[in-house]
Amino acid sequence: MNLRRALPLFIGLLLIGSVGAAQAVTLANVIDLRTLDSKDETGIANGAFFYQNTSQPTGTGYIDPFLRLQDSPVEEAFNTDYRQNGQAPLDAKSDPNFTHSLKFADLGVVTKNGTNYYLFTLDIDEPNNGPKQDISLDQVKIYAGGSGSLANLSTTTLLWDMDGAGDATVYLNGGALSPGNGGDDMQMLVPTSFFAGHLNEYMYFYTKFGATIGADPVGHGPSGLPGTNYDADASFEEWRALAKEHQEVPEPATMLLLGTGLIGLAGRRLFRKK
Repeated sequence: MNLRRALPLFIGLLLIGSVGAAQAVTLANVIDLRTLDSKDETGIANGAFFYQNTSQPTGTGYIDPFLRLQDSPVEEAFNTDYRQNGQAPLDAKSDPNFTHSLKFADLGVVTKNGTNYYLFTLDIDEPNNGPKQDISLDQVKIYAGGSGSLANLSTTTLLWDMDGAGDATVYLNGGALSPGNGGDDMQMLVPTSFFAGHLNEYMYFYTKFGATIGADPVGHGPSGLPGTNYDADASFEEWRALAKEHQEVPEPATMLLLGTGLIGLAGRRLFRKK
């Protein structure tokens, strides 16, 4: 067991239960993006859109990697310029080219149906086949802070939470999306209205993967394996943000609202406690 995971996290996050314990939680929202050849598949959590569509919106903005993380079976991190003895906090990779601070003012804006969003893309690196190809995205929380080099999130302000409108989880697959690193597997659009008044502050983006286990007892999804776990098993995951510019995002052909049409996937899940 990673001893650091057994210590309290001084980042203002609510911990459920004790280290090594497991608790069954009924899923309110399941966004399953593992389906093959379904590039417009999507879901919604707390006002944000989650797309399997891996094509980039047209425009002149560029994608800026800002958070790279790696651990197993659970990994969590947030972006920051802080380093202690060269190491970034939690499970973040320390290379400043891939884990670094961003201001909200640095982010590009895209427009969908008249609403402005910040665009984040996710590149996962999980096995291309077998029982370990699936991974769960369990938490995304976006905070505002006054400095770009914070060691923890205790002094930040929470502005948006993926679970803010009910517990939500995204299922991803290392083989069904964009295998390996270097290609986007998911896009996430978060309304800019959540961040009004914070443009000149630093964006702190906290994320957690692999905390869902035993949620697939009948073998849904491309893996088709009963009892599939959603561990982080391979190389790093990387979050990127669209920087600057303004562009239009086309409406996807298929829109899946969370809580509808996914009843068979809802089930129950067990959380590994930090």
